[in-house]
Amino acid sequence: MNFWEKVDNELKFLGKTRKELATAVGFDAANISFGIKRNSIPYADTALKVARFLGVSLDYLLDMNEEPNQNTSNLQISEIENRLRRFSQNDLNAILTVVNAINEKY
Repeated sequence: MNFWEKVDNELKFLGKTRKELATAVGFDAANISFGIKRNSIPYADTALKVARFLGVSLDYLLDMNEEPNQNTSNLQISEIENRLRRFSQNDLNAILTVVNAINEKY
């Protein structure tokens, strides 16, 4: 998944639109469609603003912390990790309870 596809996924997760992102960051919303089609990455300052708006790390959007042959399981863990950063402490406690219960099965 490229930079802009991840951006699109994060926007959906947050319930935000491309237009909201574009307004906040200062670019045309059509750049997202072009970026997906061209598999491009924006300038560093724009990429950083996008990551901050989405509440994710720039490394996540750029795949900087992933190995070239990383398997799907590790990609899913990375995505879960990024999403957990936005949860409240109460939500994290509830999730930990569920994870512990599942672990007891194995």
